[in-house]
Amino acid sequence: MAIGLIAALAASAASAARVDICYSEVEAPNAAPPTSATRFTCPQAGVKTVQQLATAGWRIIKMTPVTVSSGGFGVRQQLLIRDDTLFASGFDA
Repeated sequence: MAIGLIAALAASAASAARVDICYSEVEAPNAAPPTSATRFTCPQAGVKTVQQLATAGWRIIKMTPVTVSSGGFGVRQQLLIRDDTLFASGFDA
């Protein structure tokens, strides 16, 4: 019974994780890659650099270039992040 309760609590904690999708500003297709100064706009996390996101407890899951074609072609970086402050106790999802 205790093992089932622990498993249920762990599953509920894992499902409580917050994720966010962030975007950089649109750049020319041949622009330099993102740097530590690149700012990302995130609906939940706000406007932050990668270092600021990490300091705030967000883990970078994936960064992907995205082609944008409104008003000419450009590229912006899409960042998928997860809030790791929920797992500060040492448990990970």
